[in-house]
Amino acid sequence: MSAILSFLLSSLLLYKYWALLLIFYFSGLILPIPTSTVLLSTGAFASQGYFNFFISLAVIVGANVLGDYTGYLVAHRYGRKAFTMMHVHVPVWMEKIEAFVHRHPGSAVFVTRFVGTTDVLANLLCGFGSVSAFTFLFYDIIGNIVSDGWLLYAGYFLGVHWQDFTGLFNITDYILIGLIVIIALSVVMWNKRRSKVV
Repeated sequence: MSAILSFLLSSLLLYKYWALLLIFYFSGLILPIPTSTVLLSTGAFASQGYFNFFISLAVIVGANVLGDYTGYLVAHRYGRKAFTMMHVHVPVWMEKIEAFVHRHPGSAVFVTRFVGTTDVLANLLCGFGSVSAFTFLFYDIIGNIVSDGWLLYAGYFLGVHWQDFTGLFNITDYILIGLIVIIALSVVMWNKRRSKVV
Protein backbone atom coordinates (compact mmCIF):
# COMPACT_ATOMS: atom_id res chain seq x y z
CA MET A 1 0.00 0.00 0.00
CA SER A 2 2.88 2.38 0.72
CA ALA A 3 4.20 1.85 -2.83
CA ILE A 4 0.80 2.78 -4.25
CA LEU A 5 0.58 5.81 -2.00
CA SER A 6 4.06 7.07 -2.87
CA PHE A 7 3.25 6.63 -6.58
CA LEU A 8 0.00 8.58 -6.16
CA LEU A 9 1.64 11.41 -4.23
CA SER A 10 4.54 11.73 -6.67
CA SER A 11 2.17 11.74 -9.66
CA LEU A 12 0.08 14.29 -7.79
CA LEU A 13 3.02 16.68 -7.59
CA LEU A 14 3.98 15.98 -11.19
CA TYR A 15 0.62 16.10 -12.97
CA LYS A 16 -1.36 18.13 -10.39
CA TYR A 17 -5.03 18.51 -11.33
CA TRP A 18 -5.00 15.76 -13.98
CA ALA A 19 -3.75 13.31 -11.39
CA LEU A 20 -6.45 14.48 -8.96
CA LEU A 21 -9.08 13.96 -11.64
CA LEU A 22 -7.96 10.43 -12.47
CA ILE A 23 -7.38 9.34 -8.86
CA PHE A 24 -10.81 10.40 -7.67
CA TYR A 25 -12.63 9.25 -10.79
CA PHE A 26 -11.22 5.73 -10.49
CA SER A 27 -11.82 5.66 -6.73
CA GLY A 28 -15.52 6.09 -7.53
CA LEU A 29 -15.34 2.94 -9.64
CA ILE A 30 -14.61 0.54 -6.75
CA LEU A 31 -10.80 0.68 -7.04
CA PRO A 32 -9.07 0.58 -3.64
CA ILE A 33 -7.28 3.93 -3.67
CA PRO A 34 -6.35 5.66 -0.37
CA THR A 35 -8.28 8.84 -1.16
CA SER A 36 -8.33 10.17 2.42
CA THR A 37 -4.56 10.34 2.46
CA VAL A 38 -4.52 11.94 -0.99
CA LEU A 39 -7.05 14.54 0.21
CA LEU A 40 -5.00 15.38 3.30
CA SER A 41 -1.83 15.57 1.22
CA THR A 42 -3.47 17.77 -1.40
CA GLY A 43 -4.65 20.12 1.34
CA ALA A 44 -1.13 20.24 2.76
CA PHE A 45 0.31 20.87 -0.72
CA ALA A 46 -2.26 23.65 -1.20
CA SER A 47 -1.09 25.29 2.03
CA GLN A 48 2.42 25.40 0.60
CA GLY A 49 1.29 26.88 -2.73
CA TYR A 50 1.55 23.79 -4.95
CA PHE A 51 -2.23 23.70 -5.50
CA ASN A 52 -5.09 26.16 -5.40
CA PHE A 53 -7.46 25.03 -2.63
CA PHE A 54 -10.72 25.85 -4.43
CA ILE A 55 -9.63 24.49 -7.82
CA SER A 56 -8.52 21.29 -6.07
CA LEU A 57 -11.88 21.00 -4.31
CA ALA A 58 -13.77 21.56 -7.58
CA VAL A 59 -11.68 18.96 -9.44
CA ILE A 60 -11.99 16.40 -6.62
CA VAL A 61 -15.75 16.85 -6.25
CA GLY A 62 -16.26 16.80 -10.04
CA ALA A 63 -14.19 13.63 -10.44
CA ASN A 64 -15.96 11.92 -7.52
CA VAL A 65 -19.40 12.81 -8.87
CA LEU A 66 -18.43 11.64 -12.36
CA GLY A 67 -17.14 8.32 -11.00
CA ASP A 68 -20.20 7.87 -8.78
CA TYR A 69 -22.57 8.63 -11.65
CA THR A 70 -20.75 6.18 -13.93
CA GLY A 71 -21.29 3.40 -11.38
CA TYR A 72 -24.92 4.50 -11.00
CA LEU A 73 -25.51 4.41 -14.77
CA VAL A 74 -23.88 1.01 -15.26
CA ALA A 75 -26.00 -0.50 -12.46
CA HIS A 76 -29.13 1.25 -13.74
CA ARG A 77 -28.74 0.04 -17.32
CA TYR A 78 -27.22 -3.38 -16.87
CA GLY A 79 -27.88 -4.44 -13.25
CA ARG A 80 -31.22 -6.18 -13.72
CA LYS A 81 -30.23 -7.48 -17.17
CA ALA A 82 -27.09 -9.09 -15.75
CA PHE A 83 -29.11 -10.91 -13.08
CA THR A 84 -31.65 -12.04 -15.68
CA MET A 85 -28.98 -13.25 -18.12
CA MET A 86 -27.28 -15.27 -15.38
CA HIS A 87 -30.68 -16.64 -14.23
CA VAL A 88 -30.06 -15.35 -10.74
CA HIS A 89 -32.87 -14.13 -8.52
CA VAL A 90 -32.23 -10.96 -6.56
CA PRO A 91 -31.33 -12.02 -2.99
CA VAL A 92 -33.74 -11.09 -0.21
CA TRP A 93 -31.15 -9.02 1.66
CA MET A 94 -30.50 -7.00 -1.49
CA GLU A 95 -34.24 -6.37 -1.91
CA LYS A 96 -34.40 -5.10 1.69
CA ILE A 97 -31.48 -2.74 1.15
CA GLU A 98 -32.99 -1.62 -2.15
CA ALA A 99 -36.30 -0.88 -0.39
CA PHE A 100 -34.47 1.17 2.25
CA VAL A 101 -32.62 3.13 -0.46
CA HIS A 102 -35.97 3.79 -2.18
CA ARG A 103 -37.52 5.07 1.04
CA HIS A 104 -34.54 7.28 1.99
CA PRO A 105 -32.49 7.96 -1.18
CA GLY A 106 -31.14 11.35 -0.11
CA SER A 107 -29.87 10.33 3.29
CA ALA A 108 -28.52 7.01 1.95
CA VAL A 109 -26.47 8.78 -0.71
CA PHE A 110 -25.36 11.66 1.53
CA VAL A 111 -24.31 9.59 4.55
CA THR A 112 -22.39 6.99 2.51
CA ARG A 113 -20.08 9.72 1.15
CA PHE A 114 -18.50 9.77 4.63
CA VAL A 115 -18.13 6.01 5.17
CA GLY A 116 -15.24 4.59 3.15
CA THR A 117 -16.15 2.18 0.39
CA THR A 118 -19.87 2.12 1.14
CA ASP A 119 -20.33 5.01 -1.28
CA VAL A 120 -19.55 2.71 -4.22
CA LEU A 121 -22.12 0.19 -3.01
CA ALA A 122 -24.68 2.95 -2.54
CA ASN A 123 -24.04 4.12 -6.12
CA LEU A 124 -24.66 0.61 -7.45
CA LEU A 125 -27.76 0.09 -5.28
CA CYS A 126 -29.23 3.43 -6.32
CA GLY A 127 -28.71 2.54 -9.96
CA PHE A 128 -29.98 -0.98 -9.49
CA GLY A 129 -33.05 0.28 -7.64
CA SER A 130 -33.77 3.03 -10.21
CA VAL A 131 -33.49 5.97 -7.83
CA SER A 132 -34.09 9.27 -9.62
CA ALA A 133 -30.93 10.54 -11.31
CA PHE A 134 -31.62 14.10 -10.11
CA THR A 135 -31.99 12.96 -6.48
CA PHE A 136 -28.84 10.87 -6.73
CA LEU A 137 -26.75 13.67 -8.27
CA PHE A 138 -28.05 16.36 -5.92
CA TYR A 139 -27.20 14.47 -2.73
CA ASP A 140 -24.02 13.07 -4.24
CA ILE A 141 -22.71 16.56 -5.05
CA ILE A 142 -23.60 17.93 -1.60
CA GLY A 143 -22.15 14.88 0.17
CA ASN A 144 -18.92 15.03 -1.81
CA ILE A 145 -18.49 18.76 -1.19
CA VAL A 146 -18.85 18.28 2.56
CA SER A 147 -16.91 15.00 2.94
CA ASP A 148 -14.05 15.95 0.61
CA GLY A 149 -13.99 19.58 1.71
CA TRP A 150 -13.44 18.90 5.39
CA LEU A 151 -10.58 16.45 4.73
CA LEU A 152 -9.01 18.86 2.25
CA TYR A 153 -9.28 21.66 4.78
CA ALA A 154 -7.85 19.44 7.53
CA GLY A 155 -4.81 18.83 5.33
CA TYR A 156 -4.58 22.56 4.62
CA PHE A 157 -4.81 23.38 8.32
CA LEU A 158 -2.16 20.81 9.24
CA GLY A 159 0.06 22.05 6.41
CA VAL A 160 -0.07 25.59 7.78
CA HIS A 161 0.20 24.67 11.47
CA TRP A 162 2.36 21.53 11.40
CA GLN A 163 5.12 23.15 13.43
CA ASP A 164 2.65 23.91 16.21
CA PHE A 165 2.20 20.16 16.76
CA THR A 166 5.84 19.03 16.58
CA GLY A 167 6.64 19.83 20.22
CA LEU A 168 3.39 18.34 21.44
CA PHE A 169 4.84 14.91 22.10
CA ASN A 170 8.33 13.88 23.05
CA ILE A 171 9.75 10.41 23.70
CA THR A 172 8.59 10.37 27.33
CA ASP A 173 5.00 10.98 26.25
CA TYR A 174 5.14 8.08 23.80
CA ILE A 175 6.51 5.76 26.49
CA LEU A 176 3.73 6.81 28.89
CA ILE A 177 1.05 6.30 26.24
CA GLY A 178 2.49 2.84 25.47
CA LEU A 179 2.44 1.89 29.16
CA ILE A 180 -1.16 3.06 29.53
CA VAL A 181 -2.21 0.99 26.51
CA ILE A 182 -0.40 -2.10 27.84
CA ILE A 183 -1.99 -1.71 31.29
CA ALA A 184 -5.46 -1.21 29.79
CA LEU A 185 -5.09 -4.29 27.58
CA SER A 186 -3.84 -6.34 30.56
CA VAL A 187 -6.85 -5.33 32.64
CA VAL A 188 -9.26 -6.21 29.82
CA MET A 189 -7.61 -9.61 29.25
CA TRP A 190 -7.59 -10.33 32.99
CA ASN A 191 -11.32 -9.52 33.22
CA LYS A 192 -12.06 -11.82 30.28
CA ARG A 193 -10.16 -14.72 31.83
CA ARG A 194 -11.79 -14.16 35.19
CA SER A 195 -15.29 -14.12 33.67
CA LYS A 196 -14.59 -17.43 31.84
CA VAL A 197 -13.46 -19.09 35.07
CA VAL A 198 -16.57 -17.99 36.96
